[in-house]
Amino acid sequence: MTDNLHFREYVPADFESLWELDQECFCPEIAYSREELAHYLRPSGAICILATRDEHLMGFILGREYRKSAGHIITLDVHSSVRGRGLASTLIRALEDRFRVRSCRSVLLEVAVNNLVAIRFYKKHGYSILKTLRRYYPGGLDGLLMGKALS
Repeated sequence: MTDNLHFREYVPADFESLWELDQECFCPEIAYSREELAHYLRPSGAICILATRDEHLMGFILGREYRKSAGHIITLDVHSSVRGRGLASTLIRALEDRFRVRSCRSVLLEVAVNNLVAIRFYKKHGYSILKTLRRYYPGGLDGLLMGKALS
């Protein structure tokens, strides 16, 4: 599936494409506003890996160093036309590799309790539920804090 995809780092000219894909992937209450997405892309510790096909964005993963020894996955977005074909797995492995290079020993993320597909995906990749985050998302929806030790 990933044979005809090109993987690269984010550049500011990609911003609108990232924001539009995030709007497609998540309900309006959970999708990031332009300001929020820009905020997460700004820090020097931010890592954003894009997958493109013929210059079209097919998916991306955004993370950042969290403290000195942990990475934090902010969002993982995959275009509906390529879901279920291994792209998300390729992106998460690439981000975890970058965290390892930066000496991160673990990775954390948050996911909505009703996003069962994502929860199964993260568990398949070695993430465990660490705790429930009460009313974490707008509208009072609970979230789950998940984590994984990096070796």
